[in-house]
Amino acid sequence: MAVVLSDAAQTKPNDIAIRDSSRSLNWRELNSTINRLVNNLKPRDLGSNRRIAVYAENSVETALAHMGALHAGLSSVPVNFHLNAEEAAYILNDSGTRLLFTGPENLARAVDAVAQLPNPIPIVVWRVDGVLPAGVESLEALLASSSDAEPADDVPPRPNMLYTSGTTGFPKGVDLPPTMFAGGKNIAEHVAVLGANRFAALGVHLVVGPMYHTGPLSGVRILATGTPVVILEKFDPERTLAAIQESKAASSVMVPTHFKRMLDLPADVREKYDVSSMKMLSHTGAKCPVDVKKRMIEWFGPVFVDAYGATEVGTVCSITSEDWLTHPGSV
Repeated sequence: MAVVLSDAAQTKPNDIAIRDSSRSLNWRELNSTINRLVNNLKPRDLGSNRRIAVYAENSVETALAHMGALHAGLSSVPVNFHLNAEEAAYILNDSGTRLLFTGPENLARAVDAVAQLPNPIPIVVWRVDGVLPAGVESLEALLASSSDAEPADDVPPRPNMLYTSGTTGFPKGVDLPPTMFAGGKNIAEHVAVLGANRFAALGVHLVVGPMYHTGPLSGVRILATGTPVVILEKFDPERTLAAIQESKAASSVMVPTHFKRMLDLPADVREKYDVSSMKMLSHTGAKCPVDVKKRMIEWFGPVFVDAYGATEVGTVCSITSEDWLTHPGSV
């Protein structure tokens, strides 16, 4: 795919690129998979917006769907996997989505949601055995029937469309703002700009939050730079500490609630795990209580970056641990 992935496939083919609790892909496999997905997606009639949606819990495949869209020059819409069929259908229709990716946990709701659309759209699902409902195709079969030839990186990149909570009863769709979108005339330039991301050079990135949120979804863009990514299906305080130790995770994006739940673990549990690999832990979503932040800095060290922003505008400002310690409570 993009030169970064194809280079990684050549220089470190057997190193793990991405994994969750039940599946992993090395760089050679990831490059081949993304090539196949892009070669399948690019010729499809996806409308003028060139938009797909991902309605799925955290998994390797969730990241693949978003990453395939990125490299195919498509706009992907992360749909909250807690939404019911009617709520999901609203987002699919409002966004102009023309293809839906979903996981096994959400397949029934995805089928119901698509049935409510004025014009039904195809669904792609993964890790489901047996006969699939009408209009649903298997990701595994899709990949097996697609070419893994390196596609051209000549299409312009498109931003994700993200949905806010809305103020009139319905979510509002907004394109990933310029402050968060790397831009570039084509995918090759886009990925090159992504390489300047401060997370990219640190090492393994750990995703702990749901990937329908901007912060956790950034793991896809980090993966595109050739940085390995580990995905937790859902946040668990001890499992997170174990994942940091096992993968030697160097970066992550969390929220203050995650910090509080880790701090609430018994001291002997917290002390079992080595978190010294962590070099940058960005947190957002809410203001972090002063006592929680101080205790986290004492535990992990001054590796925290507090980011303040919103879906519509991206990150507005941020503060490092060092600056925060001189002005506790700052955002």
